[in-house]
Amino acid sequence: MAMNDAGNQMAETLAQLKDIHLPDPVGWWPMAFSWWVLLFSLSALLFALVWFLLDRHKRQAYRREALQRFNELQNSREFTPQQQILQINALLKQVAITAYGRQNVASLNEQAWLKFLYDTAKYIPQPDNLAHTLATGYQATDKYDPRQVEQQLELWRGYAKQWIKGHHL
Repeated sequence: MAMNDAGNQMAETLAQLKDIHLPDPVGWWPMAFSWWVLLFSLSALLFALVWFLLDRHKRQAYRREALQRFNELQNSREFTPQQQILQINALLKQVAITAYGRQNVASLNEQAWLKFLYDTAKYIPQPDNLAHTLATGYQATDKYDPRQVEQQLELWRGYAKQWIKGHHL
């Protein structure tokens, strides 16, 4: 009987127990401090990236405009090859003045101008006879073979376009 009483007493005690109640799940609001820091950091990073891209786009506007003018010159049939050499040189000078300032560029000519072009874009290979090509633009038309002038113009066009795209500040 003692066993039976112990069993009854245990059954009564077990009957008094209630089911386990789980606490409410943790909500996402209010956020922990670390989440606020992460959110602020990501927002600041995104803002800085947008600012950088817009600023770079604005700073590169002169290149886009120069390339557009370059394409117009290249497709134009109103200039002779010698005149195109001079027009492209003038365009390069204008781009250089915009990028590096009038005081640094305006007075450059001949070898100093070619050295400046080389120094501001060393990774772009400069054609060997570039000085001769520029001189061709200032010489009398009957002095040169038209095919030779056309070849020089193509070299000059290729170099000028690469320089406009790739010169560094």
